[in-house]
Amino acid sequence: MNMMRFVALCALVTIQQQGLAQQLEGYTPLERERWLQEEQPLKLKVSGGISHDSNLFRLSDDTDAQAAIGTSDKSDIIYRLGAGGRYELRQSRQKFIAEANVTEYKFRNFDNLDNTSSDLRGAWQWQVGNDWSGELGAGYRRYLESFANFQQNLRDMVDQNRIYGNANYLLHSHLKLTLDADWVDSNHSEQTRDTLDSKINNTAFTVNWVTPAQNTVGLQYRTADARYPNPGTIGTTLVTNDYTENEYSLVAHWILSGASEASARIGHIERKFNEAPDRNFSGPTWRLTYLWQPTGKTSLELATWQELSEFQDLSASYVRVTGISVVPTWSIAPQVVLRGRISLQNLDYLGGPGTTAGSSSREDKDRLFQLSALWTPLRLSELAFTVETGRRTSNQAFADYKYDAISVLATRYF
Repeated sequence: MNMMRFVALCALVTIQQQGLAQQLEGYTPLERERWLQEEQPLKLKVSGGISHDSNLFRLSDDTDAQAAIGTSDKSDIIYRLGAGGRYELRQSRQKFIAEANVTEYKFRNFDNLDNTSSDLRGAWQWQVGNDWSGELGAGYRRYLESFANFQQNLRDMVDQNRIYGNANYLLHSHLKLTLDADWVDSNHSEQTRDTLDSKINNTAFTVNWVTPAQNTVGLQYRTADARYPNPGTIGTTLVTNDYTENEYSLVAHWILSGASEASARIGHIERKFNEAPDRNFSGPTWRLTYLWQPTGKTSLELATWQELSEFQDLSASYVRVTGISVVPTWSIAPQVVLRGRISLQNLDYLGGPGTTAGSSSREDKDRLFQLSALWTPLRLSELAFTVETGRRTSNQAFADYKYDAISVLATRYF
């Protein structure tokens, strides 16, 4: 199959990016692993599904739904149809990857939200000699923004362009140096939300000590520069969110035994705003993950984190997210896998107008409970069933919500 045919197929392909589309986030199903390991350079997939969401716009029970979204019915049924393609070309020790995914979403009740989402990526995984290796890539993503933080019947499509790369140098058999760079440009189609448009550059340098068993422990320095070209106004206050950021971390990945491994990043972050120093932040950050696989059929992943999230709401310029998650997986039969997920998060909206450094004018608590069943009736075929319930409580009026959702997704790999 020639390259021109592949380019034509890229215009038709897809990844699911919204709602329950992220139901298997953090988990790679067995059939997808087999698909990625297939020898042919061109791999294709098609998918289709349906989901029901009881509270699509994440409205509070105290909100007048008729006034907010034009109807008292807050639920909807979403249909989706997509296809995807991946092309790999190996030349000696180099690998070139082109991947394209596209999904068409149709909403039964709120058809003004109908959209085509996409995820495109090209990457060069390079290696020079035995000591130098890395990746250089570019991507484009288009998706419907989540309603969790603006709770309005608006079709806000986000276009996100990304250029990234990393270089690894094995200075010594036990000493590895890594340089990472990531540039992301995000733009919102909804004019009332263009204050969220951003250009964020991240650069990180890591020094890792590598053991003979390939365990690593090291130090990382990361710096970021963020620009929000469209300042907004709250009352008489002009909100400008440009900032610079520095983070110093201890990082490690360790295989504890044949059945368990852990990864850790523990650090300190400093975020400074160019025009509003009273909104600066300085504090600890972390992400700890432990994976236990006592048998070939069961696993348990435990994680905790505290990180700064990007600008989500005009009431604040950033969000400190502190959370824990528990993800058990059980293969109850050769073709059936059950996966659960419990996620608890506290969101502190910091840096809002009139607040002092590190203080929060809004605090939310998010709770997510999810159960998925993955059935593989045929090789390279999957059928995923997911049920999910979510709850948010908040000290801000009308910011709380609850919802229940269910979805079915079928995927066929070629």
